[in-house]
Amino acid sequence: MEMIEALRQDAAKLLADGRAKMVIGYQVRGEHRAPLFAAKADQAQALVYDDACRQNLAAYLRKTEVRRMMPVAVVAGPAVMRSLVLLQSEAQLSAGDVLVLAVGPAAYHGVLDLAGAAALLKEKYANQAPSAELLAEVKRVGAMTADERSAFWAGQFAKCTRCYACRAACPMCYCTRCIVEKNVPQWISTAAAAHGNYAWNIIRAFHLAGRCTLCGACEAACPQGIPLMLLNALLDAEVAEEVGERPGYDPEAKPVIGSWSPDDDNDFVR
Repeated sequence: MEMIEALRQDAAKLLADGRAKMVIGYQVRGEHRAPLFAAKADQAQALVYDDACRQNLAAYLRKTEVRRMMPVAVVAGPAVMRSLVLLQSEAQLSAGDVLVLAVGPAAYHGVLDLAGAAALLKEKYANQAPSAELLAEVKRVGAMTADERSAFWAGQFAKCTRCYACRAACPMCYCTRCIVEKNVPQWISTAAAAHGNYAWNIIRAFHLAGRCTLCGACEAACPQGIPLMLLNALLDAEVAEEVGERPGYDPEAKPVIGSWSPDDDNDFVR
């Protein structure tokens, strides 16, 4: 409880002294945790943080209404902090846009700027990894034959209703207009059917390769229970093995997808 009180006090002070025009955090709503947008100091008393806080609040920073309120402060655990650092590295945030109310699994680290958040991540959360259960599932699916994997994912993607809740929950899906909304020409079928579903989920996963911070917000938002974190974790492991990159720790890092070097290993070209 001391941790929550310290969080509330810092949030209220940021709003009272004008360092932040808004604090984005979590509040209790029944059994769930809903986003809280506090613009007045007394509203900070509703802030909470626990294991049920699964939304990645960095996703709200792409909203026009929020951007007009910057600088804002965001309650952020390690995965959300990584998202904020990654957004800065992709020129979607400037250093002065966001303050971080940094929380960990059992600690509150105070108010940090983005540089401070990156330093904290490297110092205390450098070895963030998926759960043992998820890693075991990654290993199981990775051991399948190509045909078995294709059939497995086809079965999972068949459940997709194309609601795009995963896209809405992800801070790294910030394109003004997504490829799935373009119909002249239409690159991907918009129908919730096999071919379009497979294309949508694979393309989105590819766009997140080397960019996913494994926050889990997409899977938590999916109403059909598609194991999106399994797909993300598979690609995360592949990126780590092939290029040795882990996203969201360095605000100066170049994106894995979209950057290249003449010295890149091209052995994958057949």
